[in-house]
Amino acid sequence: TMKTMTASVASKEFGRYLGAAQREPVIITKKAAQLAVTVSLQDWEELTQHRIERGIAQGLADIDAGRFETLSDATTTSRL
Repeated sequence: TMKTMTASVASKEFGRYLGAAQREPVIITKKAAQLAVTVSLQDWEELTQHRIERGIAQGLADIDAGRFETLSDATTTSRL
């Protein structure tokens, strides 16, 4: 399970909160509702890179499967 911290505690103990987020994702709650997840910069960069790689792989798979449309000025204008 991920570490959870209330918004109030995270605000009052910001240094501890940042330290915890460097070690593992931290879920921030307010009135028992989960509002956000904070991750380290390194984790964020890895997640972003993975998302980019997954998007490229999906795009290439779409091209291989013929799921694409050649764009021209006319088709672009008609979509706008």
